[in-house]
Amino acid sequence: MLTKTAQRLVFLSALAAISAWSATSAIAQDADCYDAEVSARIVSQTPTVMGHCDDCIIISWPWIIDLDVRRIHSGDVQRGRLTVLTVQHTDFRRDLGAHRWKLRRNDQGGFNLLRNGENITARCANDAAPALAYITPSDGQTLEDLRREGRAHYDRDN
Repeated sequence: MLTKTAQRLVFLSALAAISAWSATSAIAQDADCYDAEVSARIVSQTPTVMGHCDDCIIISWPWIIDLDVRRIHSGDVQRGRLTVLTVQHTDFRRDLGAHRWKLRRNDQGGFNLLRNGENITARCANDAAPALAYITPSDGQTLEDLRREGRAHYDRDN
């Protein structure tokens, strides 16, 4: 029989594996093509709140990121500020300046930032269905509500 500590470690390991699989599955589902490629710098990045998980380990989860798009290499994107969704473990380093990003349209009318974009070489067909958004607000909520919750929960100013 396992001790309580051993049981908890087994549970946390299983939860971490499921979290990693879920995040990877979401990324893998839309990683076969991209809709736009831009050079942009990160303006702000806010993790969303993972509900009902006060003492568990989560490998990656959805974040809301604002990019300052400086150059459009391909795709239908405007220069300037663009809000995108991503799945990540921690902040990107903003001190590195502009970076080249590949984006995939999502079913919420925005874009998912493809974490492994350098490995994706095919543009999506114009009639390709959008990918699932990495996070979908509940009824009556907006992405801005989720961003405010994340900023308050993680005590972030950006």
